[in-house]
Amino acid sequence: MNQRTDTASNANAADIPVTGEELVETYPSYREEADVSLVDLPGRPAETVASETVLQPDLAGPLDHDLYSHQAAALEALADDENVCVATSTASGKTLVYALQIARNYLTAEREGEESTAYVCYPTKALSRDQERELNDLFDDLGLEIDVAVYDGDTERGEPRKRIRAEADVVISNFAGVNTYLHDHDRWARFFSACDLLVIDESHTYTGVHGMHVAWILRRLKRVLAYYGSDPQFVLTSATIGNPGVHSSALIDEPVTVVDEDGSPQGPRDLVLWNPPMRTGGVENGSDVEGGDGKDAISDDATAGASASGASDDDPPERLPATIEAPQVFSHLTYHDAQTLLFTPSRKLAELSIERAGEHRRRRSRYYTNPDRNTALEPYHAGHSRKKRHGTEHQLKNGLLEGVASTNALELGINVGAMDATVQMGYPGQRQSFWQQIGRAGRGERRALSVLVAEHRTLDQYVVSHPEFLLESDVEDAVVDVDNDAVFAQHVRCAADELAIDERDVGEFADRERLEGALEMWRRAGQVRGRLETGVSYTGPPRPQSSISLYATAGQEYEVRLAEGVDEEYDPEMEPLARERVFRDFHEGAVRLHAGQQYEVCAVDHDAPQPSVTVRPTNVDYYTQTRSEVTILDAESEKSREINDTGFDLHYGTGTVLVYHGTYDKVAVHGGKPKDQAIPTDNPPLQMETQLCWLEVPQDVEHHLVEEYREYSVPELESEADLEAIPHIGYVGGLHAAEHAMIGVAPLELTLDKRDLGGLSTLTIDSHLAMDRESTDETQSAAPNAGDDRAPRSIEAARATVRQLANSLEREPASGWFIYDGIEGGLGFSRAIYDEFEALAKRAREHVADCDCGRIDGCPACVMDEQCGNDNMPLHRGAAVDVFDRLLGEGESLEDADVERSERERRPPLFYS
Repeated sequence: MNQRTDTASNANAADIPVTGEELVETYPSYREEADVSLVDLPGRPAETVASETVLQPDLAGPLDHDLYSHQAAALEALADDENVCVATSTASGKTLVYALQIARNYLTAEREGEESTAYVCYPTKALSRDQERELNDLFDDLGLEIDVAVYDGDTERGEPRKRIRAEADVVISNFAGVNTYLHDHDRWARFFSACDLLVIDESHTYTGVHGMHVAWILRRLKRVLAYYGSDPQFVLTSATIGNPGVHSSALIDEPVTVVDEDGSPQGPRDLVLWNPPMRTGGVENGSDVEGGDGKDAISDDATAGASASGASDDDPPERLPATIEAPQVFSHLTYHDAQTLLFTPSRKLAELSIERAGEHRRRRSRYYTNPDRNTALEPYHAGHSRKKRHGTEHQLKNGLLEGVASTNALELGINVGAMDATVQMGYPGQRQSFWQQIGRAGRGERRALSVLVAEHRTLDQYVVSHPEFLLESDVEDAVVDVDNDAVFAQHVRCAADELAIDERDVGEFADRERLEGALEMWRRAGQVRGRLETGVSYTGPPRPQSSISLYATAGQEYEVRLAEGVDEEYDPEMEPLARERVFRDFHEGAVRLHAGQQYEVCAVDHDAPQPSVTVRPTNVDYYTQTRSEVTILDAESEKSREINDTGFDLHYGTGTVLVYHGTYDKVAVHGGKPKDQAIPTDNPPLQMETQLCWLEVPQDVEHHLVEEYREYSVPELESEADLEAIPHIGYVGGLHAAEHAMIGVAPLELTLDKRDLGGLSTLTIDSHLAMDRESTDETQSAAPNAGDDRAPRSIEAARATVRQLANSLEREPASGWFIYDGIEGGLGFSRAIYDEFEALAKRAREHVADCDCGRIDGCPACVMDEQCGNDNMPLHRGAAVDVFDRLLGEGESLEDADVERSERERRPPLFYS
């Protein structure tokens, strides 16, 4: 928590062992000039405020340094009884803000003979332990006897927990713990009755489903605190995000003052955007690609990928994966004395990267003449024991390690000292995460080097092709949506268990209609009794809090079990699986790779009280890929608007999404060739009522583009679906490519993972909408309502349903695409996309048009998507760019377009996910 306040010039800042230019010059392989961009980021001096102007003498004196301007501003707002969100850069001293507020509250209470406590929530256990040490050290320096303790799942039970509840002034925990401990709030009566401050550290991490749960846990916590007479202030600390005020207020349900003018110093930085070379075969840059593209290491349970040698001339061009290239850059930097952090997207990759770093030097022995030089390299991730993690942190901080390959566990505020360099294995998904990670190097005014090694995917290629994107002042918005009824209902049940729900909760916890609706559902289930007038109490199974999964909207999760008779040493020790993932990846017959071991799924029990997946170890030469297809029914518009006066209509609403994981393929590990295809899974469709938005293309634009791309064909589709005579394939390929591109660039504007979204491009949007009440009974029966067991059981039946609905329409249906939230009840992302649609469309158009793959159907860097349920067919980049141009008001006039031919041909009811 120590901070530098000197304002030495950048010229006097400590040099780094390797600059960006030196990295490019010395790296032992030829690369195209266009593959590397160097960006020089200037530093800035600190902006400080004398501590005695903000703090009372008994704090300002022992502090022995001035405050950064943002720290002073936050403390002044807190002194005015405001809630505060501090949204500034990595290592800018955000912790000191709430630490000093805790100290102020403690001293005030001590003078009045009272107690003051604070509840501090961190997103990870590792961060909790690190900050416990930091806070204790600071309070010791200030001469204050403030008792700080961590209370989480690792805290020893019995007397140690009892002591913390009875004596601690500051309790550090996480929201999974808070959710659980609220059941026994009477044990916390002393602590809760004196609680003056609630701290939410790294608040930007609470988005999507996780953010929903945290928002409701906070509302439940506030109910309990009010019961004990406490009304604490909030301090939230956040990375720089686009909407810190809106996001913070949504989390805590109170107004928040944002402090985001960063007064901390920043050293100059060499930023290198590094695009790996194109593939030339099974061996790249002297490194074995380990059976191909390195996909065997993309995630803890990912499967092995196809080798480059198995690719055909018709395959889209691909670059060497960042999973191979990034460890080599990491190895090179540490060899040249730069203490380096390599950020990886998974635990397995953190482990593999250390091996690959050493292998790179051995293979390049003519360059690395002393391959054992600076080889003190270690992995770091949450799978390691606490003792091992602390040992790695200590060695890194004290210069005993040259490098660490880490998951994003080190992205957050764990103090590991000042590093020389960072390497990122792929773009981390959002600018705030990007800046958080590179901020771990070059603390204070030290010069730093940061290298982003790009993957061959849409986001990464956009970033390295548009360096200015990283430097834009606008950062992604974080989304917290409390409108998901499935999540709300779970927390209503927990709230009733903690304290009876009554009239005082109307308006405070939720509006009357929503609250009564959830209580009536639980009343019918026999889990609550009573009325709001007298109080509604919980009567269901003990501890409903334990049924909440903070990463799923529904409580149903599948336990992963080892088959009977198999040695326990093969126990995969996997976290419970969400139902959606079981249907997609863990059906019977699936082969998955987890922690380096192949497992075959031999049984799935959907109907037991505790659903389960049973696996056994195997050793086969193939992995499995599930084919997934989607359709949408019963979409209802809640709001709509026209885009840019162009005739394109945009809608937001809800609808039923049906996901069919009906078949799977066995694919050879080496070569990537199919061994067996279209094996039935016997899975029913996954059906969810969720949020979505959709775009309707004007008739004149559609007719023109159908004519423009009439000659385009996809032989594979024509042979399968008898589409030879249909002129719409080029146009629908454009819609499909545009939908992929929109989803692909969504993380450029919003804090999300594109896997949170799904899409559907269609020539007949109207056949996916809720039917008009005046429609015939026969037509209405073809479209199931949400939750209706009559949902089409196969994708073929779903296509027949859509065809029947389309044929029953009296009007010409619109064409366009849907984007939906990929989880029951929705996440709020589709609504955010509705609001930011023009900005997303502009980025998508720019990226699709600028891709240099030269292919009509694109490549993984522009419009191809590994999640596509239709095997990336049809896709047409040119048609997608034309659609975006019309949408953005940049296309040519259609007054002279020949549309007579396409108007005579009825549009077929085609849709592609």
